[in-house]
Amino acid sequence: MTLVSNAQTAQDGAPTTGDLVMTYSDGAGTAVVNTDLKAYVSRDNGTTYTQATLSSQGTTGGHTILTSNGLDISSQPSGTSMRWKIETLNQSASKDTRIQAVSLGWS
Repeated sequence: MTLVSNAQTAQDGAPTTGDLVMTYSDGAGTAVVNTDLKAYVSRDNGTTYTQATLSSQGTTGGHTILTSNGLDISSQPSGTSMRWKIETLNQSASKDTRIQAVSLGWS
């Protein structure tokens, strides 16, 4: 599965870093973060993405909280149209990863 956000405009020029927070749960099996579950940030409306390294911050309400802070996106083509992309890979009847929420910040 690939999820892509709607674009949000960065108001103060082209961002150089991105911050991502998301929650997920395993419907079946166990997803390996950064292998079966990947996240990306774009500042050029999704033409170019930089992969985020996700780190677990614990759980809330049965959902795992993942974050990536200070992701360097300065090498992407300049732009102010921010998007995130989430991919679930290696999914099957025995591995079902569920995304509950995603939030993107930048500076």
